[in-house]
Amino acid sequence: MEPVEYDETIHPVVWLNKIKSCCFKNQITKKEDIMEFCKSMVHPSIDVSKASTFDEILNILKTDALFTLFKYSVEEKLQKLKFDPKNEDHVQFISIFRKYCYEAEINDVERQKKLLLKKLSNDSLEYYFINDNLEKIKSLNDLVVYFNQSFLEQRKLIRFGSCITLKHVATGKYLTSCNVRYKTGSLRKIVFASQTLSNPNSLWIVSDYDQKNESNPIIYGKSKVYFLNKGVNENIVISKTYKSPSTGNWEVSCILSRHMHLIESDSTNNDDSTYIKSKEIINIRDGDVKFILRSNEFPFTIDNETYQEVVGHEGRVDGNDKWCIELFENE
Repeated sequence: MEPVEYDETIHPVVWLNKIKSCCFKNQITKKEDIMEFCKSMVHPSIDVSKASTFDEILNILKTDALFTLFKYSVEEKLQKLKFDPKNEDHVQFISIFRKYCYEAEINDVERQKKLLLKKLSNDSLEYYFINDNLEKIKSLNDLVVYFNQSFLEQRKLIRFGSCITLKHVATGKYLTSCNVRYKTGSLRKIVFASQTLSNPNSLWIVSDYDQKNESNPIIYGKSKVYFLNKGVNENIVISKTYKSPSTGNWEVSCILSRHMHLIESDSTNNDDSTYIKSKEIINIRDGDVKFILRSNEFPFTIDNETYQEVVGHEGRVDGNDKWCIELFENE
C-alpha cells in the first residue's frame, strides 16, 4: 500500500485511516512516528505543524476552506446518483449512497431519507416499503437495513405468472377445482373448498389477458387478473346467471374463456400496501359486476362425494370472504 498525500480530494478521516494502515503495514507503530508521518503527507498549503493529536489534525483539515468544496463535490455526486433496479446491484448502490452521505457529512437522517427516496421510482416496492417505515428509521444504518429489506420483500410479491394457493380463512380449506361437473346450473367444472392441498387442482396461475404484464407485481384494486387452475387448465368464473347448488348464491365454476377479477385489500392484514405479497389476506371480486368470492360450511353432493360450496355474492364483505393468498414455492 502506497502512502496517500492529503490534497483535499479525499475525506480527512478516510485519508487518515489509509495513512495508519500504511504505517502498520510498514511496521511504524509508535504514535509519535505515525503523527510525524501523517504531517509529512499533508500538502504544505495546509499547516498542521502545531497539531499534537490525530483529532487536531482532522480538525485542521476539516476547517480548511477547500474541505467545504470537497463536500459540495461529493453532494453533487450524490444528487446525480440514480438507482436502476433492472441493471444495478442494490448492495453496491446503497454502499455508494452511504459513502457519499458520510463524505458529504450529511448526518441528518431526515434528509438522508428524502435523498434516498428521490433515487427510487415512486411506484416501486422499494419506495413504498421505505416510505411506509419512515418513522422506524432513526439512523443511516437503519436506512440501509430497510433498503435491503425491501428486496427481500420482493421475493414475497404476487406477480403475473405466479403459482399460488388460496386458503379460505374461516374454514382453512383450499380453493380447488376438478373434472367433476355440476348436475345443475351451468353443468361446468365445479369449484369448491378442499380440506387438503390437492396438487395441481388447488394450484392457480395468476395471469394477464395479453401477457404484456408478465412478471409484473399485482396491484390491489387495479390489476385485472385471471385465475387459471393448473389441474383442469381452465379459469375461475362467478356466474351472472346460474345459482349455486346448496345456498342459491351465484355459482362459481371453471371455463376455458377468461373472466377478469380484482384482488382487494383486507386492511387489517396488509396495512393498505399497494402490492400484494404472499400470505396476505385478500378479498376477490368479479371485475365486471362486483360479485365477491365466498365460501362457507354448506356442502353439496355429486355422485356421493361431498364438497364445500364456493359461491359469489353481492352482500357486505365479512369473514367468509377472506382468503389467504400464498406463493406455491415448489412450483
